[in-house]
Amino acid sequence: MLLLALRRVRGRGRGRGRPAEGPRRARSPPWSPAWICCWALAGCQAAWAGDSPSSGRPLPACQEKDYHFEYTECDSTGSRWRVAIPNSAVDCSGLPDPVRGKECTFSCASGEYLEMKNQVCSKCVEGTYSLGSGIKFDEWDELPAGFSNVATFMDTVVGPSDSRPGGCNNSAWLPRGNYIESNRDDCTVSLIYAVHLKKSGYISFEYQYVDNNIFFEFFIQNDQCQDMDASTDKWVRLTDSGEWGSHSVMLKSGTNILYWRTTGILLGSKAVKPVLVKNITIEGVAYTSECFPCKPGTFSNKPGSFNCQMCPRNTYSEKGAKECIRCKEDSQFSEEGASECVDRPPCTTKDYFQIHTPCDEEGKTQIMYKWIEPKICREDLPDAIRLPPSGEKKDCPPCNPGFYNNGSSPCHPCPPGTFSDGTKECKPCPAGTEPALGFEYKWWNVLPANMKTSCFNVGNSKCDGMNGWEVAGDHIQSGAGGSDNDYLILTLHIPGFKPPTSMTGATGSELGRITFVFETLCSADCVLYFMVDINRKSTNVVESWGGTKEKQAYTHIIFKNATFTFTWAFQRTNQGQDTSHQ
Repeated sequence: MLLLALRRVRGRGRGRGRPAEGPRRARSPPWSPAWICCWALAGCQAAWAGDSPSSGRPLPACQEKDYHFEYTECDSTGSRWRVAIPNSAVDCSGLPDPVRGKECTFSCASGEYLEMKNQVCSKCVEGTYSLGSGIKFDEWDELPAGFSNVATFMDTVVGPSDSRPGGCNNSAWLPRGNYIESNRDDCTVSLIYAVHLKKSGYISFEYQYVDNNIFFEFFIQNDQCQDMDASTDKWVRLTDSGEWGSHSVMLKSGTNILYWRTTGILLGSKAVKPVLVKNITIEGVAYTSECFPCKPGTFSNKPGSFNCQMCPRNTYSEKGAKECIRCKEDSQFSEEGASECVDRPPCTTKDYFQIHTPCDEEGKTQIMYKWIEPKICREDLPDAIRLPPSGEKKDCPPCNPGFYNNGSSPCHPCPPGTFSDGTKECKPCPAGTEPALGFEYKWWNVLPANMKTSCFNVGNSKCDGMNGWEVAGDHIQSGAGGSDNDYLILTLHIPGFKPPTSMTGATGSELGRITFVFETLCSADCVLYFMVDINRKSTNVVESWGGTKEKQAYTHIIFKNATFTFTWAFQRTNQGQDTSHQ
């Protein structure tokens, strides 16, 4: 039997890279060559006359800052013209003549942009990046230009006459900083984006999809609302808890309308976990005429960069940074990818944890206190606590059943054919009987050899290296972690199951079972997942519990002799105040 007690402790959307020809069409009017010549001649006459049509005064000669270059629409031969377009509210004479443009399928390499004056590819400067022939959406402070939400219920677009109680007017994909989150209700909501490609390309995005009570589709239509590729499976695969999956689909040249669509299935009062999407990349636009600044918290220190790197912990950067700036380490800190430094808070009981040393020859264990690393709190501030003294000795708990020590060594498993309740020496089984093989963990002084613990966060690495769970005498409890949304992981590895001799050869019978007692004490949202992996193939969620739960037992039956890995993952999804726990 496993005895687990959990506690709750402490714990940007703009598109990157708007191409000159891509999702948004160039502003140049669809002139024919005849119109262009006429416009150019008119420009020459005005410059020769040197008069302003409205005032009769000469117009100033156009400077480079007064206009920009754009391409006309491509003609049937795949050709186009580069023309000079006056900037808004600028009156000048002598614009450059139109010239033949690059072929319509031309594009620059990653880390480059098309310098329109000379129509050559140039490297991006430090602090900027370019995908060459692609665009990327990696900031989700708001819904990027070009994206839209459409909510429906029972295939009916939501309106005043919606028969669903409450309607779906508030259902939408919501920007959450680094990612966008789907609806959590039973409405069908589509996140839509249209892009026009000059050549074939692809779209890729990262996603989290852990709840099979929500349907998640991704599909592509043309401008006639016809599916672009009926052979592609539009249903997106589920991901393991805490992991980001990747989805990629080829795109055809022309107009592609992209749909991310979700529909929830509500079962009683249990809310569904939303789908998360981030890092949407689209390749196949013809070119980009500018490089794009690195977003805050990132930098690029070399010319010709195709992406920006994250600022390390205890540094920060502003938009378009060539390097990251260090925080004042004595009074400030920052997490990885930070856009600013924050003041270090006073230390509290949330900032340290205790461990028990292995039993010594006297059968004693020492209680040791350690700061959670990386340490971000300050001990020199008013109301700050200091680390309690370590070294207090206590009697070791007895060994777990099936284990024994002689008072001067760690607990060891009993030899084959023997048994022990953990307090006495291992003894041979009586004649005509055999040992009831299994593990029973009642005492938690040290983590058993076949168990491991870790901390994992999909958005950052600040809890890497931390213990997800801590032993605490008669139970094991969730650790502090680094922040909310950390997954505190505990795994138990079982190489196989051996049924009693009397059951050998039986089919369809129970080979074993795992039972554990748990409780969750949460002052805000939290979830405990119990997961099983068989023969190291895939980890599947067997059961989950949300919110505070009274102490209870759960049993999972084993019918197959295989290698099993059992995993408990505890996640706090919103910050709240700590509560006491067993």
